[in-house]
Amino acid sequence: MSFASTAVHPVESTGKVYCPICTHTVDATIVTSSKHVMAKPGQKCPRCKSALDAGYVMRMPKAA
Repeated sequence: MSFASTAVHPVESTGKVYCPICTHTVDATIVTSSKHVMAKPGQKCPRCKSALDAGYVMRMPKAA
């Protein structure tokens, strides 16, 4: 018996991300792949222009 592995493609959506520099929650693009949720690399905070790579995802929209 052999198992076929399926590639998991990342899914992008919008959500709230906490900016560690200006301490505000801003809208950003969120990438979800399997169990990991993170802000899309290369985004900048609209308030302070710092990178959101190290920001925490606060809210992610879910289907009802």
